[in-house]
Amino acid sequence: MKRTVLNRFSGLILFVLMAALALCFVSCGGDETTGEAVTFTLTVVGPDGTATEHEITSDAANLGDALLAEGIIEGEEGQYGLYINAVNGITADFDADGAYWSLYIGEEYAMTGVSDTPIAEGDAFKLVYEVYAAE
Repeated sequence: MKRTVLNRFSGLILFVLMAALALCFVSCGGDETTGEAVTFTLTVVGPDGTATEHEITSDAANLGDALLAEGIIEGEEGQYGLYINAVNGITADFDADGAYWSLYIGEEYAMTGVSDTPIAEGDAFKLVYEVYAAE
């Protein structure tokens, strides 16, 4: 009896915590802007190695939203966030030849996608056209 009451109480507490987190996510994270504009740089390296630099000012909360708003990238939402299909009008078709757009934060290969990469004043990002080579 005691264990059943404890299990039900624990379940209720868990449900309340999950509901509170969901509410916080919707009210705090549902807005896709930070309300404060920041300036950052984006270097785009195309298939021929030519680099183009963009200085961008945005109040978006993440890199993907900022680049979409500027018209620099095109993509589609997937199970891992926004998948970049084209940058500056240059399409990378992984299915055709293994080409894709890789994201670097500074000079480090990013461990997050553009949808999950926050932006801050003075940040430097790089999108590089790369071709996957199976070993």
